[in-house]
This record gives sequence, structure tokens and C-alpha cells, in this order.
Amino acid sequence: MKLTWYGTATIKIEIGGEKLLFDPFFRWNKKLEKPSLDEFTEVDYIFNTHPHFDHLCDLPLILKNSQAKVYGLKVMAERLKKDGVDKSKIQVLNPFETLITNNAKITPYPAKHVKFNQGIILKLVTKNLATFKGFRSCKILNYHAAYCLSNEIFAYFIEGEDKKILIFGSAGIDENVELPKGVDVLVWAYQGRTNMAEYSLPIIENLKPKMIVLDHFDNAYPPVTSDMDTDKFVDLMKQKHPEIKVIVPEYRQSIEI
Repeated sequence: MKLTWYGTATIKIEIGGEKLLFDPFFRWNKKLEKPSLDEFTEVDYIFNTHPHFDHLCDLPLILKNSQAKVYGLKVMAERLKKDGVDKSKIQVLNPFETLITNNAKITPYPAKHVKFNQGIILKLVTKNLATFKGFRSCKILNYHAAYCLSNEIFAYFIEGEDKKILIFGSAGIDENVELPKGVDVLVWAYQGRTNMAEYSLPIIENLKPKMIVLDHFDNAYPPVTSDMDTDKFVDLMKQKHPEIKVIVPEYRQSIEI
């Protein structure tokens, strides 16, 4: 099994010859690399965790050029149909409804979006005032509002080749949902709070993964985003849980599971 990060929350998992793609998005930062369209279209299955623009807005183009279907929430399906996507390319999944492919089982678990704290909002406002890019920020926020459709969100549990992966599109936990524990890999969306390291620690301690792969930590659409300080989390995990391997992947880096 192989896992590859393509920026933001985009993850591709290759398992037994099948390619599973999660939350594909072409980053808007001109300084960052972007995959070719083929890297997002030549897949077997596409999954969406939630319908925010940095997880959903590029799906119409991708689905138009791909044989794959996209799987996700009902609100995702409604937005994509509004965007002109053929309904035959869209499949709604219910919570805990397992999709079985030739080589994997994929189960969506209810989760939540991370709650932004005041520190991250203040950082955004200060950054925009300092760089005089308020107009661009307003455009991005308006675009975000068009895709801010629901509080529903999925975390995906993938099983195959005797391995287990849990993928979060945002770092929020539904405390009423019992998530799989002890997975081989936890893909953790490291974005949304100034205290992400401290915020993440009790969640990690509850889930007890063998390995953590961070994503969503990059400056994907400035000036609204900025690079997250992942070193603080890495250092904290070394101190508290050295038995858990933490990977901060580089763009298009493939990780053998």
C-alpha cells in the first residue's frame, strides 16, 4: 500500500492496483507545485470529506475527465449537480456505510470541522492588513461561503492489504462517535488553530495510531492561509509519544505503508 500527498488535504492511496483519491484540489498559491490533471483523473475512486471549496471546487473538472465516481455526503452531491456534474458520476454515502472494492473497504465515519480559534483569525486579519491583500481575501472568503454548505463531515476508514488508515479532512472529532483505534496510519488535517499541537495531542492519545501523516498544513490559498508550524507538533510527539512515527510529507512524496 502506498500513500501520496498532493498538497492541502489531497491524498492518493494505491492499494492492490487500485487508486483511491481523497479531496483533490489544485492549490491557488502560485509559488506551490500543482499536479497534472492526469494525476487526479487516472484513479478508480474519488472521495470527498466535506463540501468546502478547497475540498470540492475542482471536482467538476476532474470528474468530467475521469471514469471515476465521487463518493461523499448528500450535500456534496447537491452542490456538484448544481455545478453541472452528471448525477451518474456522484454516489452518496451514509455514515458507516461501507464501500467494498476489489482490494479495499472504505467506511465513512461522522466527524466535525475544526473550530477556528481567535488567534488564527487575528493572524489572518493582521497578515492581510500588513500585505494590503484584503480584496483578494474577500474574494476567497466569498468563494468559501458559496461552498460552506453544511456542518456534516466525514472521516474515512480504509482497510486493505492487512493495513488500516484513518483520513481526516478537517481536525474535528464527533465525541459521540467511536472511531477506529490503533490504525496503521492516521492522516491528520493540521490546520485551523494557532494551538494545533496542543489541540491535537489528546485526540491522538485517544486514537493511538502507529503512524501520523500530516496534511493541510500548507499555504494553499494566501493570504487567507499560511504555513502551519508543524515542528511544534513533531517535537511534542517526540516528547510525549516517541513510539508514534510522525511524517510531515513533501509534495508528491509517496509513503509505503
